[in-house]
Amino acid sequence: MKKKIPVIVVSGFLGSGKTTFLRYILKESNKKFGLIINEFGDVGIDGDLIKSCDKCDESEEDCVIELNNGCLCCTVQDDFVPSIKALLEFNPPIESIIIETSGLALPIPLIQALNWPEIRSSIYLDVVVGIVNGESMLNGSPINDLNQITKQYNDTDRIDHNASIEELFEEQLEVSDIVLVSRSDILNDHQFDVVKNKIQESLNSSTPVLKSKNGKIELNYIFDSNFKKETYKEFLTEEHDHNHVELVSDSIKSNYFLEKNDFEKEMSKILDELNILRIKGRIWIPNKSLPLQIQIVGKKINTWFEEAPDNCWRPNDNAGLELVIISFDEKSIKTFNGKIKEKFKILSEPKIAI
Repeated sequence: MKKKIPVIVVSGFLGSGKTTFLRYILKESNKKFGLIINEFGDVGIDGDLIKSCDKCDESEEDCVIELNNGCLCCTVQDDFVPSIKALLEFNPPIESIIIETSGLALPIPLIQALNWPEIRSSIYLDVVVGIVNGESMLNGSPINDLNQITKQYNDTDRIDHNASIEELFEEQLEVSDIVLVSRSDILNDHQFDVVKNKIQESLNSSTPVLKSKNGKIELNYIFDSNFKKETYKEFLTEEHDHNHVELVSDSIKSNYFLEKNDFEKEMSKILDELNILRIKGRIWIPNKSLPLQIQIVGKKINTWFEEAPDNCWRPNDNAGLELVIISFDEKSIKTFNGKIKEKFKILSEPKIAI
């Protein structure tokens, strides 16, 4: 009889540091992993960041499965179960499966999906890792600019408002076996204690809350942890009420000639005008050997230079941008796309003429 494969579920709000955590785990562990990355949009930016880490060579990239439907639990039979089965059939065999949930999803329905008849004899839930942005939490919420995001959430008619943003956060923490506080390196000891106390209001007192810088954590907390939450038993039989948030996403691929400062300056102006929840992607800048990676949550912009996978989309003449935009409503995305094309086309023209 084959040994059951442990499954690690990673949850956390948009921009909490889930992908950074996964990259660290892949680099530091010697295990053979299968990964399921659940994100919004048809451009897999998070998947590309995973594949571009030092651990993933061409043979291992097949172990990274991207599901771009935004909600794993709603496509269990069509997408999730076949993905698990594909990983289980991989040769050489994988030793562990890691599932990264989308940023505003609840892990409870995913825990239920792991008990699906076709796969439950081959896998078991080992640990649920919750990741919280320490900087945002210190300012009073799990998400940067909570007021803006809550307004978008409440103003969107498409969403069945069964749960507030705060309630979604509490439920993510409720099922976590361990909670990592990302960006904890910018917090002093007192600030970390404040963040930890806020988090523990939603936790079992025995749940570890640990500091994490750049996704780092002692691996023994993650692998073969054998956490046995009694609450899992009730989650396996609970009816899924679809308290996840339905989002709208779109992507842009254009051959613009942009500089880093130009992009950040104009993007800040656009974000002040529109209700955009999340943006991720990359920019290819002339005379730069590496593309500029873009990660935006609310109005907070983070950028850094890093290689992209060989098989990802690339612009002509090594100059252009590729973005995924996520919002609660389609109108904001359409307006954003129009402004991007207008602003960046103007910025591009002088550089094309040089």
